[in-house]
Amino acid sequence: MSDPAAPADPGPDRAAPALNREVILTAARGILDDYGLADLTMRRLARSLDVVPGALYWHIPSKQALLGGVADDILADVTVPDLPDWRDRARDLCATLHDRLTAVRDGAEVVTAALASGTTAHDPAALLTESLGGALDDSPAARDLLATAGWALSRLVLAAATDAEAARSAAAAAGTSPAPGGDGDLRTGVDLILSGLSARDPRR
Repeated sequence: MSDPAAPADPGPDRAAPALNREVILTAARGILDDYGLADLTMRRLARSLDVVPGALYWHIPSKQALLGGVADDILADVTVPDLPDWRDRARDLCATLHDRLTAVRDGAEVVTAALASGTTAHDPAALLTESLGGALDDSPAARDLLATAGWALSRLVLAAATDAEAARSAAAAAGTSPAPGGDGDLRTGVDLILSGLSARDPRR
């Protein structure tokens, strides 16, 4: 005979309805900010939400999908700025992407992983390619060059954000402040790519 005073075992089926995607992603962001990507596991995430790990899979099917959801949150609402000059659009968008990636601990690593697994709906390279509209003519060869330049800019931004995170972590471990200059290096790199693209314009 069961003890009426004993609490019922919630079980995974009982725990799942208490969750939703937004709650899970918010908890994942919290683990990222506090501990970093290395500690963001499905098991730890479930423990932080006081559910069994299987309950998470009602809403997010895999670790890759989790990282894709976090990446979507990081890059949410990032759009091509409404500026007349393509150079200004690209510079402004690179700065915005860098700010978003560095605002979250290991943000660049999360987005890179999500891009590799195809689990994010946001592609920085596609946005940056769009920002370069008007830099060249509309020939197929020019469109290929714009796509390559957009890809190069996105990788530069991701690398700069990764370096900024590494510098921040090293400085925190040493009890110092990160050395200045990272943003300047990014701006210089962006301008080099834009100058190279402009030099390929046959209309010049």
